Amino acid sequence: MAYVYAPLQSDKHTMKNIFLITLIIAVLAGVAGFFWYKHHYSPTLSEGVTECDTFTNFRDGEHIPLDTTKQRILLIGDSMAYSLMFRAKNYCDFNGHDLFVVTYVAATSQTYAQSDTLEYYVNQFKPTYIIFVIGANEMFALDGPQRGKYFDRIIPQTHGIKTVWVGPPNWKEDTGINKAMMEKFGKKQFFLSKNLHFTRVEGDVAHPDRKSGTMWMDSIASWIMRDSYFPIRLNRPDVTNPIHVDFVRLVVKVPKRHNADSTQTGDTPVSDEEDVPVSTEKDVPVSTEKDVPVSTEKDAILTPDDTI
Repeated sequence: MAYVYAPLQSDKHTMKNIFLITLIIAVLAGVAGFFWYKHHYSPTLSEGVTECDTFTNFRDGEHIPLDTTKQRILLIGDSMAYSLMFRAKNYCDFNGHDLFVVTYVAATSQTYAQSDTLEYYVNQFKPTYIIFVIGANEMFALDGPQRGKYFDRIIPQTHGIKTVWVGPPNWKEDTGINKAMMEKFGKKQFFLSKNLHFTRVEGDVAHPDRKSGTMWMDSIASWIMRDSYFPIRLNRPDVTNPIHVDFVRLVVKVPKRHNADSTQTGDTPVSDEEDVPVSTEKDVPVSTEKDVPVSTEKDAILTPDDTI
């Protein structure tokens, strides 16, 4: 019995060593896997955002595949959204997407930060993709370089929906809003418009005319597909000037807080102030070259102190 017993003890000792070595390898592999995952896929939150599901900023060099599925695109921002919406409608029709447009006259990043307007329309239209165009009304703000702080309050209103940010079509050098947005979002989530060459609506120093609006949207669409963190199918359509834009809401006055859960598409928000539709009909005909007036004031020509 003693002759048989010794090998058994040896076998047990060997198995114990194998188990310990296997355990150590598994722990090391787990640690290595954790740091590899953190380096390649961990989201980086924008400064000031506390909820991890509100904003994702992928690392440079990561391959982001093109999303070819149908999208519900919300084009929202200041009145420059109106300049983009006609060509955006071409893209959506051509690529099988739905388009919803909110053009908020005189809006700034501060305006959106101090209200839940974006969240309200996110809840109403339930988009899968957001194009947020802003900055024209704060091109000459004295605190331009510090305006990134307002986006910390806007970002959570996207509810984690893929969002790209579009800067203003500069007609003069700005005081820092473009820099603030670039620092906040980076070149993969922020489209810098200021270096494009625009022609303007007659009598209007700020708003691009229809031809330039088409060029602008073409440039944005190309950037979204090829260079952004959130590429979706936006192949260039071979037509221009759609007959109708499905839904446009021209927001002239917005209460400080919307009741975001109170309405369905096309309804009037429950508040003491109403949004002003562009048309009394559901669809807005595109039969004129004139843009929506930027204000009801008697002066039609904008100056650097005016809002858009």
